[in-house]
Amino acid sequence: MEFVSTPTLYCAECGEEIEDTGYLPATERDGEYDPLSDAAVCEACGFNDIGMMGCAPELDDVIAPDPDDALLYVRVTDEGLDVLSTKE
Repeated sequence: MEFVSTPTLYCAECGEEIEDTGYLPATERDGEYDPLSDAAVCEACGFNDIGMMGCAPELDDVIAPDPDDALLYVRVTDEGLDVLSTKE
């Protein structure tokens, strides 16, 4: 699935730019992901501050989900964002 837009991501917990991997909430619309970039979290904060002792966060940990929301585990690349896995 493609993104409606590809924003620069900053961690909502620590404020650092996400340059490698992190968690990005998104809403699925018409076969595309609409990223909720204000709620993105870096991998370190996702595991240590939001998730439970080394577990990845759940969507409820990051945002209050709507039926079409998903939490994407993404990797930042030169071409944009690659979705590595999805939780709904």
